[in-house]
Amino acid sequence: MPPNVTRPCAFVFLRAADRVLVSEMRHAVDGTWYRPPGGGIEFQESSEEAARRELQEELGVTVAELALLGIREETFTLSDGPYHEIDFVFEAWLTTEALAALDGTAIVEEDGDIEIARIVAVADLRAGRFAPLYPDGVLELLD
Repeated sequence: MPPNVTRPCAFVFLRAADRVLVSEMRHAVDGTWYRPPGGGIEFQESSEEAARRELQEELGVTVAELALLGIREETFTLSDGPYHEIDFVFEAWLTTEALAALDGTAIVEEDGDIEIARIVAVADLRAGRFAPLYPDGVLELLD
């Protein structure tokens, strides 16, 4: 991505009962953090279209309904430089079995980074057991 560009993103919490899927992001320099699966919105793509595409690309999942939980703006720095994102955060509900089947799925990004799908209890997210969780303030969007 070119420097000094604001990046629109779409992320989706996949849910079943009191469980949710988060991506465990591992980086040799920046450490480990968590976020819902998703990624950048392409030119002339809606946030919902991007959310659906990202779920299909990363996890092979197609969902019937998506609900927009909220929008978060975030600026942060990783070892490769500063970032500025506008994040559209959605949720979609799956059966307990379908969600459980995704646990441990490896997601290989275009840049070679690997994410691991983790199924966790919302209560564990609230207790900080999977931290840091990004985008900032996203936990407040979950019921």
